[in-house]
Amino acid sequence: MPINGRELIDAISILANENNVRVTVQQSGKGAIICAACCFVGGVLLGPAGLAIGGAAGGVTAYRMTKGNFRPLGDVIINDLSDAQKELLVQKVTDALKDVHPTDLALLLPLIMNNVSIQRAVLNTVVSFVSSELRLQIID
Repeated sequence: MPINGRELIDAISILANENNVRVTVQQSGKGAIICAACCFVGGVLLGPAGLAIGGAAGGVTAYRMTKGNFRPLGDVIINDLSDAQKELLVQKVTDALKDVHPTDLALLLPLIMNNVSIQRAVLNTVVSFVSSELRLQIID
């Protein structure tokens, strides 16, 4: 039986969630700008003590503004990828595992889920794909 792409995507999603891999949703830069601006204003108004106060206030403000904008990679893979992107991801993962030569899904999925070195290879491939194709930043 040939490899079912949908089941492989589900396995990749489970693997990413088990390893607690998350991605940013275009908010890290915004948080950094907010934090830096508050630190700058605090420093101008209050001097060295203002840097600390502004940095703390900026950090809290950035946290509140970006809260909830970091999502599990498994959720992004399942819900946000188009069918073409999912097919490309399946192709990249199977290419990364070409030395294993599993042609049957019954052999591939347990191999991925039970072998740490294969899990690392799959996760590295997925992280590379998400970074290059989707332009999302990985949080590890």
